[in-house]
Amino acid sequence: MTTRTTRRWGRSVGVLAGTLALSLGASLAPVAPAYAADPPMTADKQDYYKFYKLKSIHDQGITGEGVTIAVLDGAVNPNIPELKGANIQDRTPCIMTSAPENAAHGTTVAQILVSPEFGVAPGATLYTYTIPLHDDAPGTNCTISGWTGEAQNATPLLIEQAINDGADIITISSSFPNDSIDLRWAMARALAEGVIVVASMGNETTEDPGDSLALWKGICGIGATTRYGTLTEYTNWGNGLLTTALGTVLTRDTSTGRIEEANGTSFATPIIAGFLALGWQHFDEDVSADQMLQALAATGRSGSQWNKLTGYGPADPIAFLRSDPSQYTNENPCVPQVYGSSPSWDDVADYVDGVVNPILIRNDDVYVYRGVNEEAALSREHGYPTHIGTSPRYHGQ
Repeated sequence: MTTRTTRRWGRSVGVLAGTLALSLGASLAPVAPAYAADPPMTADKQDYYKFYKLKSIHDQGITGEGVTIAVLDGAVNPNIPELKGANIQDRTPCIMTSAPENAAHGTTVAQILVSPEFGVAPGATLYTYTIPLHDDAPGTNCTISGWTGEAQNATPLLIEQAINDGADIITISSSFPNDSIDLRWAMARALAEGVIVVASMGNETTEDPGDSLALWKGICGIGATTRYGTLTEYTNWGNGLLTTALGTVLTRDTSTGRIEEANGTSFATPIIAGFLALGWQHFDEDVSADQMLQALAATGRSGSQWNKLTGYGPADPIAFLRSDPSQYTNENPCVPQVYGSSPSWDDVADYVDGVVNPILIRNDDVYVYRGVNEEAALSREHGYPTHIGTSPRYHGQ
């Protein structure tokens, strides 16, 4: 068995940077047909599976069934032994090719989430969206309007696509520039519709890296800690950090078929996404996404006080699933302590009320403009329906 630590490559954080899947599908880089080199992995080999007592949770029927998780990452290879029987659907709206390292990364994330043998949420449905990362081709035959094939363009468009497709949780293990009008409105929509977005903090041993997705309001940053609750030697920390999880996993490399050890916040992040999927299945239907995030924060292993090193403390799935999220406020706790983080709450309210200029909306298949800007409403720069002056904010008095 070999060991590799996933660092930041290109614009990825042990991590990748996005574009993904639908009817056209994502294609993988050539894969060596050598899966017999190492036998299938078993749950007893995965430290996180034992540490978080996942078997006892799954034995109670809490497996994430009925929940849809979207992964924005390198192309996932569902044909490895560890993913046999998992419910994985490629939803990438372009023909994408991932470099071998990027495909291995995305496939590792998928294994952590839904492997029938050792996945955190093996009953969940996984939608995969291949995003363009370092050394990847930009993609062709895209069905999304405005697609450029660049990571800065792909990530917000694919967040929107995942919401269109009905995802409950979106997990991203990549970095992103700190200024993007498209991500501003994609996240305003996610917050408005109660779709949880988690993202890795990155692996440079740095506080508040400028390209961290966690600096965006509503994106919950995930760091990596050891089984003793101490920071790993690589994890980033700071603003937007919600919680942490173990960052070391075993994975089958899609290029060689060998079992390797991999380390990074990229792999702590899907563990948390998996915990949230378990919660979506387990808690009452009237519990909101924000209340679930509040419960995860309140049951972290540092009490309910936030700190810049571990957020609300390392996650404890047993305590989380035993909690009562309905007691918490319906407010998203993933709000960076920095001035002017985007989107603003006014942005979210504007999205809910349908008064965002439709020219700014890129990939929302249900948006209707209800504002009073006739020039924007009648513009040929968008194709959204318009019902001028019908926003509830004009008729709520």
